[in-house]
Amino acid sequence: MTEEPVPDRMSPLGQRARQIAAAAAQLFHDVGYQNVSVDQIGAAVGLTGPAVYRHFKSKHQILVHALVEQVAVVEQMADRFAQGTEPATDRLSGFLTELGALVVDRDEAMLWRTEQRHLRPEEQRVFRARFGAVLHRVAGLLTAARPDRNRADAELLGYALLAFFAGTRDIRHGLGTERLTVVQSAIATAIVRCEIPAAADTSGTAPRIGGHIPAGRRERIISTSAALFDRRGFHDVRIDDIAKASNMSVATLYQHVDSKTAALHAILERGAHGLLYVTHAALANAATAEAALALLIRTYIGQALGVHGRIMRILATDLIYLPEQERTALRDAQREYVAEWIEALRAISPGLDAADARALAHAVIGVITDMSQTPRVRTRPGVAGELIALATAMTAPGSTAAPLPAGPPA
Repeated sequence: MTEEPVPDRMSPLGQRARQIAAAAAQLFHDVGYQNVSVDQIGAAVGLTGPAVYRHFKSKHQILVHALVEQVAVVEQMADRFAQGTEPATDRLSGFLTELGALVVDRDEAMLWRTEQRHLRPEEQRVFRARFGAVLHRVAGLLTAARPDRNRADAELLGYALLAFFAGTRDIRHGLGTERLTVVQSAIATAIVRCEIPAAADTSGTAPRIGGHIPAGRRERIISTSAALFDRRGFHDVRIDDIAKASNMSVATLYQHVDSKTAALHAILERGAHGLLYVTHAALANAATAEAALALLIRTYIGQALGVHGRIMRILATDLIYLPEQERTALRDAQREYVAEWIEALRAISPGLDAADARALAHAVIGVITDMSQTPRVRTRPGVAGELIALATAMTAPGSTAAPLPAGPPA
């Protein structure tokens, strides 16, 4: 059966269809696309599952519509500010304020961060073209506000801004709406002001991943599963796919992992606990809080750009598909890791609130995770040094040199 071509811009929807799409986007964001049924989407707007099909041919079509339209909203927003007559710095500030308000009000407003991998190849092409247009416009706003900044660096910072706003849910915990807006604005401003080091001052390019095939069968299964889950998403990979990529029969594979879910758990457990191990080893050499924060930044970026970097993205996107008990254990390990960042940030600035420090930590981790796994970022010469500069700038709002405005009394 021939698939319908994907339009560059979706046709306008009726009011009921818009309600369905909005409810579906929220469900996809909350529990994962693959965990949502059409019946659940219908129930969220007071319809039966079959009634949803009067507006959309499939759940997949709802996802495509949600992602393309979400990118269109940001593109139109950026266009409006790009064409404004106010000073360039005011137009950039206005865009960031409006984008921030959008994601504070609607966590699912940038669903692309986790769910774009479910798009088909032609849909991916359309989505990437639209996203590239948004990035181009954001970079234009940045260069207009800072004409001395080259276009490539403006695109890097533009991507960082979009990744940051897309991860608003991760920094929301413990912050009321007003405080979230203050912290969000401070971090976005820090990204805009970040000075990307010149090529001569950068150090380290991202290594090429792949080539080595583990000799041990279980290691091979974990390695190939991680590559497949990262590229296609957990639910779109079959156990047969893992066996074929691991160069073994399904029967042999089952001698080492008893299910696809067990492979996912092994990958994520290794990522979470391995990061803790590497981090604790690095922090043993930290004599000051400033040194500890610098080591946290360098260690995370080193891991993110390395062979296990894709595990961090899988942790962000596919943890939701594990059983609750396993999810809880892995989230506990994540909290232990973030606690190291919180401690370092608050040691540098004792007046920094724990919720604010947590937000700074999650902002850095989320942005570095997304950017390190993006081909157009990974291929930049000296990307390690650039990401270190970016992460360091993002933690500046927690320092005594550039303190966050005081929050409400505890």
